[in-house]
Amino acid sequence: MEKERTIFGTDELLIMSTGLIDRESYQSLYHLYQPVIGVRALALYQTLWSELKPGKMKSNYMSHSALCELLDYSINELTDSLFRLEAIGLVRTYKTKDARVTQYVYQLRVPLAPHTFLNDGLLSSFLFYKVGEVRFKQLQGRFTIDPLPAGIVEVTKDFNEVFDVKGVNHMAFTQKNYEKPDRAKIEINYTFDMDIVKKLTNFPVGFFTKKLDETITKLAYVSQIDEELMAEMLKEYFVHEAYLPLSEQEKRDGCRQMVLQLKKKQTRHRKVKSDETTKAAVGDLHDVAVMETAHPHQYVSTLRKTPQLSKSDEQLIIEMVDTLGLAPSVINALFYYCIEVKKQTRLSENYVMRIATSWKTAGYLHAKDALEQEATQDALIEKKQQKRENVQRTTVGARRKTQQTELPKWLEEEAKEQRSYDQKRKQELESSVPDDAELVKLLNELKEKG
Repeated sequence: MEKERTIFGTDELLIMSTGLIDRESYQSLYHLYQPVIGVRALALYQTLWSELKPGKMKSNYMSHSALCELLDYSINELTDSLFRLEAIGLVRTYKTKDARVTQYVYQLRVPLAPHTFLNDGLLSSFLFYKVGEVRFKQLQGRFTIDPLPAGIVEVTKDFNEVFDVKGVNHMAFTQKNYEKPDRAKIEINYTFDMDIVKKLTNFPVGFFTKKLDETITKLAYVSQIDEELMAEMLKEYFVHEAYLPLSEQEKRDGCRQMVLQLKKKQTRHRKVKSDETTKAAVGDLHDVAVMETAHPHQYVSTLRKTPQLSKSDEQLIIEMVDTLGLAPSVINALFYYCIEVKKQTRLSENYVMRIATSWKTAGYLHAKDALEQEATQDALIEKKQQKRENVQRTTVGARRKTQQTELPKWLEEEAKEQRSYDQKRKQELESSVPDDAELVKLLNELKEKG
């Protein structure tokens, strides 16, 4: 074990993970790792996993003294257990030190599969030494998979042998229709040098890939970020993750979140430059030529009549550029269509992305094509809607007319009798009501009696 490292209770720690423990990993942890590392080290390993945020692969910063309180360990017992986890490969430790505090990053590793552990010469030998021959053979039998019988032959039925697809359009079942379309290769008139970003960040070899470079370039285009600011944001966001084996998708998702979260931290010079760019004249927003040449950042903010692009709109533009691969001019046309044509000022992500996906499938490359086709489709939909309403109105009117003209005779006679009775009753009531002279006479009689 490493004797030079001394951990103090005030040292901070951050826990990270690159995977999840499944059922097989737990079996390997309890039956194979525990006899080697001991119960204390196993408890520390499980506690580190429990400190990860729900649904996240990272914890909050905490001190080693707080971790000791959770486990009721002394700092020496914690150090010994940690060294055991490091030695057997369940934890990797990284250390950063500045003038104020020492920080550790503990990367949790998933346990080896049982057959991998037992086939490892060093680990299996040490396990044999710890548990003895009898228990070691029991463990081998527990995790041994019986071989398949000899001479086995596949007899699975093919699709065409079971289902009759004759007469069905063959094109509907081709693999091409079910494959996810490749991201469109869009031409962006934007100068951004990734080599400058790589030199300024100085990340490990292998962090940047071709697809990650494309994503960063598109994000820089959408948010109008230069190479220096992009390098600063990358170094701040991936301060620890750059040295961990992240997947390419995790890096790309991290870059998107980075742009949305850290863009506010700009220098004064860059803020002035951004304001000058934002105030640039866009032109007639209804003109298709303006949609073709304007940057989505300026076009959408001008269309919204706001000085800056909102975070939600910027996120939508990033999704359409990086995920769907829509051209900038088509994105401008889409916002114009939603806000000016459909009169939707509050755009939800589902609503916009549904239209964007439809335009991507239609293959629109220019704003003019997209708006003309959508206008034609809207006209057809409106015509069908009016036709449906006319049919419903005609049906309801005919039903009411039928109800009015086809009353039964007995109901008409009864209604006639009721009207005659009401007329007679009205006349009787009117005749029984005294006139003014009669009222005066009645009042005089009441005064005399009083």
